[in-house]
Amino acid sequence: MNLKLVLEFYNQRNGSKDYSTKLLDQIEALGLLLLSYPSLGHLTKNKITRVLVKGNYKIFYEVTDLSIEIVSFWDTRQDPERQPFLK
Repeated sequence: MNLKLVLEFYNQRNGSKDYSTKLLDQIEALGLLLLSYPSLGHLTKNKITRVLVKGNYKIFYEVTDLSIEIVSFWDTRQDPERQPFLK
C-alpha cells in the first residue's frame, strides 16, 4: 500500500481529511529530519534500503549522493508477507 492509498482510505473512513492531513504533516516532518540525518533508519536485508517506523507505518527510503527517495510506505497492520524490502 502506498501513502496515497492510505490517505484516501482515511479520508473515506473518517469522512474528513483531518487525520490524513495530520499524518501527511508527520511524514513530511520525517522527510525533513532525514535531510539532516540520512542514516537515521535501519538498513534492511538488501543493505540499500533503510526503514523508519512511525506509529503503525514503516517508511522505506534509499539514500544516494544526490537524494533521499522514499520508495515505499507500509501499513504494518497488513499481511507481513506482502511487505517490501524484507525478503
